[in-house]
Amino acid sequence: MALLLQTLINGVVVGAGYAVIAVGLTLVFGILHLVNFAHGAFFALGAYAVLLSISVGVPYLLALPLAVGMVAVIGFATETLVIRRSLYGVGNNGSIIVTFALAQVFMALLLLVFGPNPLPVSAPFGQTSLSLGNVVVAAQRVFILVVSATVLAGFGLWLARSVKGQQILAVAQNPKGALYSGINVPLIRSLSFVLGVSAAGLAGGLLAPIITAFPTMGNNSLITSFIVVILGGMGSISGAMLGALLIGVANALFETYASVSWTPALGWVMVIAILLFAPQGLRGKAQLHRY
Repeated sequence: MALLLQTLINGVVVGAGYAVIAVGLTLVFGILHLVNFAHGAFFALGAYAVLLSISVGVPYLLALPLAVGMVAVIGFATETLVIRRSLYGVGNNGSIIVTFALAQVFMALLLLVFGPNPLPVSAPFGQTSLSLGNVVVAAQRVFILVVSATVLAGFGLWLARSVKGQQILAVAQNPKGALYSGINVPLIRSLSFVLGVSAAGLAGGLLAPIITAFPTMGNNSLITSFIVVILGGMGSISGAMLGALLIGVANALFETYASVSWTPALGWVMVIAILLFAPQGLRGKAQLHRY
């Protein structure tokens, strides 16, 4: 029983990190209808921004929001100079090509500046862990869970109750109708993209002390994010949260009771099952018309 409880807690903690990344990815898709292959690169930028801040003497707890701000600035510049000028309204094929190219550029820059070797990121918690009976959880993982849950809950409330949040939902449902009703659609698009990539940067900063920072670290997170988003339903924020917890717990159980080497295939098996029996995802809307 203790092993099962430990496994479930580990799965929930990992799923919380996945949820932050996946919510950002599904936000960009749901609002802008862009498949953002550069999302993993922004995850890596968040980790390196934390590393850079710590290297100049900034404490981790201050470096984390500072890193999110850095990623937000880079995201805004990317949206203004590239995304806005070339991708809106061109379909998913164009977004795949352009965002994949952006990802390669960002990874090449990280490789050029920081080198190919993994770099450890120190956190104030060190090797501290919390014990609840026979269950032991690293303090950094508890911090990830608390911050992720707080950010996701706050973001959900902001979407539901703030004016800008309602405008984001309106643009997601009907961009033309939102424009005709007086909503500044270009501003909402910029805000959505910045929020999406900032979530990836936050996840990178949270997970960096556990997985270290290296230029291609965003590739695995991107694959996992797409698995989570497909499970939850493309464009569904609540689905991304549900899918992240599901894949986190499923992976933890499979690693403990089956095989670590086969765990990466588990997500794709789940994706195939979802596409066969519920193509819209767990929380996505079913398509009424198919062409």
